[in-house]
Order: sequence, then structure tokens, then C-alpha cells
Amino acid sequence: MLDKVEQMVKWIFVRFGKVGIERFVYTSLGLFVFGLLGVGLMRANTPLTDEGQRATFFQIGTGSTSGTYFSIGEMLAAMISRPPGSEPCVAGGHCGVAGIVAIAKSSAGSVANVRSLGAKRFDSALIQADVLDAAASGVGIFKRDGKATELRVIANLFPDAVHLVVSVESGIETIGDLKGKRISIGSPGSGTRANALAILKAIKLTRRKALIVEENASRSAELLLAGEVDAFFLTTGAPARIIEDLAIRKIAHVISIEGEAIDRLRIEQNFFDAVTIEAGTYPGSGEVHTLAVGALWVTRADQPDELIYQITRALFAPYNHSMLTSGHPKGRFINAATAVRGVPILLHPGAERYYFQAGILEE
Repeated sequence: MLDKVEQMVKWIFVRFGKVGIERFVYTSLGLFVFGLLGVGLMRANTPLTDEGQRATFFQIGTGSTSGTYFSIGEMLAAMISRPPGSEPCVAGGHCGVAGIVAIAKSSAGSVANVRSLGAKRFDSALIQADVLDAAASGVGIFKRDGKATELRVIANLFPDAVHLVVSVESGIETIGDLKGKRISIGSPGSGTRANALAILKAIKLTRRKALIVEENASRSAELLLAGEVDAFFLTTGAPARIIEDLAIRKIAHVISIEGEAIDRLRIEQNFFDAVTIEAGTYPGSGEVHTLAVGALWVTRADQPDELIYQITRALFAPYNHSMLTSGHPKGRFINAATAVRGVPILLHPGAERYYFQAGILEE
């Protein structure tokens, strides 16, 4: 429950600032909500009533707290939240979904998010397109899970670039130099791990030819700093704070993932796109040519149509959207025109309704 309190405080600070936190805590509503949180009575997607008003928690599964998914998830949560007692919406200003208190939840990543959504531990989550396709088809890592037929897409948000981060002392200049090196491929349950394994298989680098460890981004960076790994993979939106920190200290840099084997991989797995991370994205970096997959906001088919419609509408409301574009570099990629592209499964009916009304989809 403490993490819910922390997320609530973060949301209020983003939305209203320090004064807003003080005002919220010292109102009867604030005491009421925090009291319920403290005793564990307020749960995800559980309505509460307070003098005719309803409050509903809506959880968003993200990724590691050091990654882009968590940063974007926090902004999405702030955008769509409008707890009971909020000031009325003003034309041209912020306006979330009435009664919603959204919470960004950290997780192991896309694979874990698929399973948490299916188990109803999350109400929505950010998931890589390739992972979502595998889940819907019940193949690969999801072969034992069966087909995830209950999942539906809210929006395709932005491209996730596959980063290959190498120590400046490792001597690694191309993916061909990974042989004999110590590599972290991401934690079990992450989209990073799935992408890294696909790339290593494409270049025929087996566990016999390199020392492979499976750690999340934060731990991978720690191991690189300690000289215990030479490189690590991270699939995330660029720029990623954890990589920026390493680059600023001139400890590591990002190298390209390219070549004939990678070209064949893009043909075989068409969710991979060729992308360029622009020069200067990371301190001292030149252009980096790599792969990317779409980052999708996903929910379940059993979520109410009206709720998902209002969430989608709030996502693309002009003022709310400006929060995204100014709040994170990846925010500029989030727009209604591209939100339905590259979606491997059905849209949620509520989201689909919005896209028809906005003219993005046609009858």
C-alpha cells in the first residue's frame, strides 16, 4: 500500500505542485483517501463512494524505474487522473477522466506485463509489439501460457529502440565483437531479453561463445560500472536516463546493431524496424543504427468501453498531449495519427470509438 501512497503524492505534485499536496492532505477527502490506502481498502479498479462521488484506481504496468516505460507511465497516469474533489475542467486546460486515480507500477517488463494483465494484477500496461504478437499467438515464450485472447490495444505510443551499451574499455565496436564477452541480456520477463536473444541467435552467438547474464537495466549498469560485464542490451525509448548517466561519465556508449544477419532478422520478424538514434541523443554519441519495436498501451477486453474511450480521449486532448511532448523526448512521437499503426491485435472498442470519431479510422 505504501507504493500507492507514493504514487498518489507524485501525481498530485505533477498535477498541482507542492501547494496542491498540502491542500490535498489537509482536506477531508485527502484524509479519507490516504486513510483507506493505509488500511489497504482501496484496490485497483475498485470504486469508492464519498458523498456521491466515485474514485477508481487504474493501474498502468510499466518497466524498470530507470527506464522510459516508467517515465512515460507516470505521465500517462498524471494525464488521465481526475480524482473526486478535483476542480472542474477548464476549456484548453488539463482534464483527466472523472473519478480516475491512475498509478504507474514498475515491473520486469513487457513479458511480465502480459501475464500481469491476464491475471488482472494490472488494468493496463505498456508492452512491446513483438511481445504482444507472441502472446496473442501463444508462441515462443508464451507457448505454455496459451493464446492471450483477452488483450486489447489502446494506442501505439512510440518506437522502442534496441540499445547495445558497451563499456569504453571493452574494445567492442560492432556486434561481431561480442564473441567471448560478458553480456547482460535483460531480466526474465522483459521485452529486452526477448529482443536480445533474437539478435544473438541471428548473429549465431550462443551461450558457449559468450558469458550471458540476465539482469534488469539498473543491475546491468551496476555490473558494467563494476567491470563485471562488458555490454548490456536495453530496449527502450531514446534517450534513456540510465544510458545518459553512463555516457556523461564516459564509461559507456551505444553501438549500432546492423549487418546482413540483422537485415535477415528484420525480414523474418517484421515487428522490427530499422531506426537511427540521432547523433547527440547521448553525450558524445554519433549516429547509431539499430532496431526498434512499437511500444503499445494495452488493456483487457473486459475493461468498460466508456472508461477506455474517456482514457483515449484524455490521452490526445491538446493540453494533456502538450504535457507529454514537453515532459519526455519520446512524448513527441505520441499522436493519434500513428496510434493505430502496427497494432498486432484488436483495438479495445472504447479506443476504437475514439479513433472513428477523430477520423483516424474510417467505416
